Amino acid sequence: MPDAASAERPTLHPESARAIGTRGVPATVQWSAMLHTVTDAAFLATILDHPDDDAPRLVYADWLDEQGEADRAEFVRLQVRAARMSPADPDRRAVLSRAEDLQRAHHVEWVNRLPQFDGVHWEVFDRGFISAVRFDHPDLFFAHAADVFGAAPVRELRLYQFYHTHATRLAGARHLRRIRTLDLNDGNKVANLGVESLMGSKHLANLTTLLLRGNSLGSAGVRAIAMSGYVRKLRHLRLDQNDLYDDGLRYIAESRALARLEQLDLDKTRTGDDGLRALARTAHLSSLKTLFLSNNLVTDEGLAALAGSPAMATLRALYLSRNAITNRGAAALAASAHLGGLELLHLRENRISDDGALALARSPHLGRLRELQIGDNRLISDLAGDALRGRFPSRVNLF
Repeated sequence: MPDAASAERPTLHPESARAIGTRGVPATVQWSAMLHTVTDAAFLATILDHPDDDAPRLVYADWLDEQGEADRAEFVRLQVRAARMSPADPDRRAVLSRAEDLQRAHHVEWVNRLPQFDGVHWEVFDRGFISAVRFDHPDLFFAHAADVFGAAPVRELRLYQFYHTHATRLAGARHLRRIRTLDLNDGNKVANLGVESLMGSKHLANLTTLLLRGNSLGSAGVRAIAMSGYVRKLRHLRLDQNDLYDDGLRYIAESRALARLEQLDLDKTRTGDDGLRALARTAHLSSLKTLFLSNNLVTDEGLAALAGSPAMATLRALYLSRNAITNRGAAALAASAHLGGLELLHLRENRISDDGALALARSPHLGRLRELQIGDNRLISDLAGDALRGRFPSRVNLF
């Protein structure tokens, strides 16, 4: 028989104990005691109140073990562990694979424990809980948001059929405080008026990702984003397939509010050389790593300005396919010491031939490239192709 002292010792799983270990022994004992007194609803409330904290999730996994739900407990621990791992960790693939096996076996069961509404879809598990939800119509969001956000630590909100007339009401929804990703990609037409309403919402202060592909936006909508005081945590901004022209990129380049941007998608936005010149002059985008500019009006002049800008030294991926870039533009890229950190460079369907290809092959600055896409340009001879393959072996695609 265990004595009274041993019965009081913490019974936390080692991962749970490590997660709260920095809070001291009393905190560990307190969490351990919760295993015998707290209900499922109380755990959920704690997780909702502390969505970024792993400790409540891991202690909940211990509680699940005590309830005989070993698979769900393991799933929570595995997803939490994977979220903490570096992408280069050799054990990460095995951890993710085991978590995926558990999810395939139990997905329907676990999702069916959540409130069910026609047109509302629970979509992604993250750190053991549903984190993404999709609403197929504005009426569904306004009718069921309270129940949805009260049932899971939702961080990604995916919306459909939203127009500018719905955006004003959406801007006032307090549930937006919880989200990190607002997905209005496709199937929505919030337009400039809708974005202007949203950008006035104080509830967006925690937003890190804003997706607005194909929303009938113009430069006025981008101006509203760039001037908003509530998007200062934004890391990823997707504006592709909107007619923004050069003013859109100029507003972004001049914005202090968007200084933390890491990824900017301006594919198919009618952006041209003036926009790239504005970006080359930016004093704010010091964290930009990924820039999408394919399907635009970029020529050698704009690209030369960008390549010559010290502000682009943080770039790791640059997408420039389907523009009007010739050998001169390719040579400007090749000669740029500021772009020496590039790991991905896409130049498909431009007007580059042998001279541009050879300049890239001989560049002293592109040693970190892991992927060079240069197919469907003007005729690149076998000689130039061999030079590219010699420099970048399997990392270059000429087709």
